Amino acid sequence: MKALAICFSFCLVFNAHASGPQKIAFQHGDNIWITNIDGTAAKKIVVGSGPYISSAGTQVAFATATLSDYRSQPRGAQNDPTSRIAIADVASGKITTLKNIPSDRCSNPVWSPDGQWIIFSSQREFFYDLNAIKKDDTNFRVIVKGTEVGHPTYYSPCWAPDGRSILCHNTKSICRLGLDGAVLAQWDIHKFAPDGLTGSIGVSPDGNRLLVSQEYRKNSEAPPPSLWLFDLVSQQSMRLVTPKELSVSAGCWLDKDHILFQGGSADESDGPTPAIYRMSLDGKNLKRLIKNGLNPTVSAP
Repeated sequence: MKALAICFSFCLVFNAHASGPQKIAFQHGDNIWITNIDGTAAKKIVVGSGPYISSAGTQVAFATATLSDYRSQPRGAQNDPTSRIAIADVASGKITTLKNIPSDRCSNPVWSPDGQWIIFSSQREFFYDLNAIKKDDTNFRVIVKGTEVGHPTYYSPCWAPDGRSILCHNTKSICRLGLDGAVLAQWDIHKFAPDGLTGSIGVSPDGNRLLVSQEYRKNSEAPPPSLWLFDLVSQQSMRLVTPKELSVSAGCWLDKDHILFQGGSADESDGPTPAIYRMSLDGKNLKRLIKNGLNPTVSAP
C-alpha cells in the first residue's frame, strides 16, 4: 500500500494557539494551496502533497513528493517515491526541510496542538513506521514500528487535544496511543464498519467525538462512502446526511458544529473529481468551497 493512500492527513485538533482568521490548506494537483475559510483568495504556496496547516495557521507541514511522483511509480513497485517532511512558512514562503529523519520516504505529517511536534509516516524497507519529530528538526522518535509488510499498524493518526496522546485506528478498533506507542484505550467500530474501517478519523474541538469517513469496499457489507460521528464517551455512532449524488470521503472539523469534507460526483465515469465542501452536522448549509481540491485541513477558530 502506498503511503499517499494511508489517509493520515485529514485529522484535525483545535487549541488555544490560533492567530488570525481561520485558513484552509489543501492540495490541487502537485501543488499545495491555502485559502480563506470561505474558499476565497486561494494562494499557491509550495509543490508537494499531504498538507497539514498548523493550529495557528502560520505554517503548513507537507511531504515533498507530489501526486505525479506517486502516479509515475511502476505498477507493483515495492517502495514509495523519495519524499521528505518539510514546513512552509505561510507569511514568508520560506521552506524548511527536516533532515534529521532516518528515512527518505516520508508522508502524511500532522501538527501537534501546540505547533511544536509533527507525527508522520515513513517507509522502512517494506514496513511503515509511525514517528514524531519536533519542528526544529530535533528529538526524532519512532512511536510504532511497522510489522506488517506493505501496511501500517495504525491508520489516520491525529493528536488528542491534550497533546500527550494520539487517536488512530486499525481495521477493527479506534485506539488512543501514548507517545511511547502503548495502547491507552480502544473502541470497537463493528457497528458502523462491519468489515473494518478503511477511511480516516478527526477529533472534535472538545475531544469527545470523532468524524469518521468510511470508504467504499467492493463486495462488502459496509455502506457506500459515508461520514459518521462517533462519540468516544457513549460509544454511539451516527451517520451524517450527505447528498446521494456526492461520493464523500475524508473530512475534518471546521468548528464544533461544522465540517469540511472531500467529495465528488458519484456518477462520473472516470471517477469523482475531488472538491471540498462545507456542511453543518445536521446535513444543512452544504456549500462547495473549492472546486478542485483534496486533503483539506484547517487552522483553529
